[in-house]
Amino acid sequence: MSETLDQRRSREYYVDMVENRYFGNVDAKNLEGVLDCFREDAVFTIQSAFTTHKGRDVGIKQMFENLFETYSPKIVHRDFDHIVDTGSGCCSSRFKVELVDEEGAELNYSNCNFFYLDEDGRFERVFVWFSGDNVLV
Repeated sequence: MSETLDQRRSREYYVDMVENRYFGNVDAKNLEGVLDCFREDAVFTIQSAFTTHKGRDVGIKQMFENLFETYSPKIVHRDFDHIVDTGSGCCSSRFKVELVDEEGAELNYSNCNFFYLDEDGRFERVFVWFSGDNVLV
């Protein structure tokens, strides 16, 4: 991530980070691309399920490995609405999620995430609210 501080502070940077760099890689099941969005000591909390994953290379990595294995047929994030606070380094995003598991069961969610970025433009904290059961175990 070689953007300048001013580029990282723009609304466009946050929207691109969330929609393309992060969720684009989640939907493509590109673990390396997803993990590149997080700082090493990041914390990922599924607030609606009272679950926390700590560390990019440990807890967060395992969470995404489980997600990609369980929902390998289909993971799609779409219809984003963002509120960006560039001064505080945070972005809230509301969106739809479509998942299909290995047995063909379809799940549809309406989620809201809160992303807090560090000075380098990576996620340091993420908070997630699901409209249904927690799939990020």
